[in-house]
Amino acid sequence: MRILPVIALLAGVGLSGGLAWGFLKPDRPAPFSSVIPARAEFQFEPPAPGSYRLNHIKPAPDGRVLDTDGHAQTLADLTKGKITLVSFVYLMCGDVNGCPLAMSTLFELHDASAQLPGLNRDVQLMTISFDPERDTVEAIHAFAYPILSDTAARDKFGWHVLTTGGMADLQPILDGYGQVIDRSTDQDQISHLLRLYLVDRSGQIRNVYGLGTIDPRLLMTDIETLLMEERQP
Repeated sequence: MRILPVIALLAGVGLSGGLAWGFLKPDRPAPFSSVIPARAEFQFEPPAPGSYRLNHIKPAPDGRVLDTDGHAQTLADLTKGKITLVSFVYLMCGDVNGCPLAMSTLFELHDASAQLPGLNRDVQLMTISFDPERDTVEAIHAFAYPILSDTAARDKFGWHVLTTGGMADLQPILDGYGQVIDRSTDQDQISHLLRLYLVDRSGQIRNVYGLGTIDPRLLMTDIETLLMEERQP
């Protein structure tokens, strides 16, 4: 079995649980982002949840994908009814400011979500490979093993790890999200813009994160802001 650079970088990422989720309870005013420890590399403090509005950027595209068991799915069915953080990655990416950064951020959110019981009913994670030739069903299944085998998974965000049957299925998804990739210079390396997308329950893209804004505290704050928006009349 090959050793995947993204997996190697993420080796040792912890999976743990902890505090109780007191969302909107008067006895726990702390925001969701408080479950993520502050670190020196974070460039700013996130705003207070609900103190701002997230724009409706555009509808998230539908498309045909394959899950870790090789079952055909549609993105519309997988994202229906939940807030979803979507990231495009490829498993052979070795750029520390590319896919490994996106994946480590998602693993941190996945880990932290155990401290917010019940939030997984509303929120999920999703990764879609843009290298379907190498990121086969077998490869994404191997990558997803730590997620699939996590005994605490029921208390954490659900996580869809997906690939496609080929570029004919993938390209309309990339175009719909606006995820740019370029394989023209090196067939082993894929040049791409690092992006994460926040999609609301109705399938609207509400925020797009790039290098410098992929901060798990900001992502968690935006999720909380969307939930607060849903409660408004």
